[in-house]
Amino acid sequence: MLLTKFQPIDARTLSITPLPPVRWLVPNLLSGGLSMLSGGSKIGKSWLCLWLCLQLAKGGELWERQLRAQAVLYLCLEDTYSRIQNRLFRLSEEEMPDNLYFQTACEGLGHGLEEQIEQFLTVRPDTGLVVIDTLQKVRTGDANGNVYACDYRDMSALKSLADRHNIGILLVHHQRKDQTGDPFDDISGSVALMGGADTSWVLRRRRMSLNAQLHVTGRDMESRALDLRWEDCRWELEQEETSEELARKAVPACVWAVAEFVQRQKCWQGTATELLAAAGIADVQPNQLTRKLVEFYPTGLAPLGIRCESRRTASARQLRLWYDGDDADDDKSGTSPDGGGIPETPSAPSSSSLEALRGNKHGLCVAAGQPFAGTGSAPNPHAEVAL
Repeated sequence: MLLTKFQPIDARTLSITPLPPVRWLVPNLLSGGLSMLSGGSKIGKSWLCLWLCLQLAKGGELWERQLRAQAVLYLCLEDTYSRIQNRLFRLSEEEMPDNLYFQTACEGLGHGLEEQIEQFLTVRPDTGLVVIDTLQKVRTGDANGNVYACDYRDMSALKSLADRHNIGILLVHHQRKDQTGDPFDDISGSVALMGGADTSWVLRRRRMSLNAQLHVTGRDMESRALDLRWEDCRWELEQEETSEELARKAVPACVWAVAEFVQRQKCWQGTATELLAAAGIADVQPNQLTRKLVEFYPTGLAPLGIRCESRRTASARQLRLWYDGDDADDDKSGTSPDGGGIPETPSAPSSSSLEALRGNKHGLCVAAGQPFAGTGSAPNPHAEVAL
């Protein structure tokens, strides 16, 4: 069945229609369609592009991924042939492939660029990737136009070209000087640039440092980050982490300390101050701990089967944490083991709970329902629950 974008298709027909798989230029990192590599000025973006193009043309290996040999067109619009030649010599002593093409000038987008690329594809139909370095060099601009509208127009034109010929187009772009917490927010221009790309790469590197981090996200892949190191004029892979691994890495040490404490105690109740003392956590304020427990609950506590709730009393906020050992059901957050809140009638202590808590002078043991030595009376069970 021939599918077209301008005709609707019902879900049943779509579900039984064989469709071509995603075309991967670099498995799980760079797919066909429109992609963007952004980063600060003079941090090694062009070196990265040249190494990528060379490996792709040869059918070599990039970051522990085997590539399929295919023709590549590199529009290196800020370079000279002399500089490119010198860089090729520095990258490899092997014979250079004849399916890697360079061009140092071209027409502008909407003024002949698309036709030039299509003409090249006619000559080399085995082309897999076209690199445009840089995007700004092919943009004609519109002084009176809306920035978002101009960005969206240009990205749409290039994506349409890539999709029409089932190739990859990689745009090299710059970042803002001031970095934010999210590397993808640093891309210079409007959100239409990243929104129009199927895949986005952001290269971050401190000036003069040999280390960098490549952040990758896209429509057909799991977000990930690659730790790279500059060696022999190329970016070598040191470590790769998925979005899930990155999320766990972002969890602060105090949250992991609380998790280990609750797993040992099985259940615990008290104030944030008492929790800090009981778990042996230093250099963290009680209000900071409460906030971090809430912020990192989905990625730090819930996957370990640790549940929590809080309740405001007349004197302080009481925290209650327990370990149910079920890391597959995150919907149990805020539901205590007996199905309710802080019990009015204390549950009978188990021998294991009493053994685990013996000698602890901080907080209230939920399993025993009694205060530890020196902690005073239990909180008011009728206090309002505050999430």
